[in-house]
Amino acid sequence: MLPLLQRHPDLALIGRMLVLTPVRNVLSFICIDRRSNPNIFVVDTAVTLSFLRLTNWPLSGGRLLYIHQRMWDIRDPESIELLRNMIEEALPELRQINSIDDYIHHRINDPENSRYFVRNHGLRAIAALANGDLKMATAFIDEGIASGLLDRTPDYYPALIACNRAALLKNLHERQAFTIKNLKLEKYWEPTPFPLELPVDKTLSD
Repeated sequence: MLPLLQRHPDLALIGRMLVLTPVRNVLSFICIDRRSNPNIFVVDTAVTLSFLRLTNWPLSGGRLLYIHQRMWDIRDPESIELLRNMIEEALPELRQINSIDDYIHHRINDPENSRYFVRNHGLRAIAALANGDLKMATAFIDEGIASGLLDRTPDYYPALIACNRAALLKNLHERQAFTIKNLKLEKYWEPTPFPLELPVDKTLSD
């Protein structure tokens, strides 16, 4: 992976992850995961939100990089070169996903995996919350509970119902700080205001 790191100064290697930096409200990365055979590995792109209180690196929002009937093998120089080219092709798409709106648009329009995002009312609620749309966040939670897709309301729900923006922002910042520390992203994190922190029109208090 050294040539990729040398060619792309916005890439950082954290364990098995090639992370696009700086990390803001969106976290995009490429996971290089070994198999039981230490010479064989699989590679996925992934896009998530940095304020989800992450305890690990979720392989969602991206795609598997593969060639039909071929494995990525460190003993095969041609395989490594093919993989490097595929990563190069994937990077521009990942770089375009910068804002929460970009993330939502990407997930909804993913031809293979959009159904998982559409049914994840908890994820859609917190994305809407951070985006400043308290009404939409409340609707996603209420619909999720009513449909059984959510088994309980999130910890920020009382503050959401009360339109307590200060409490909601405190919750989001605490979630984000947990992720940044837990995934060892401090060096690459660039604090960025949530849209909820900016003047918005789409709130329950309008």
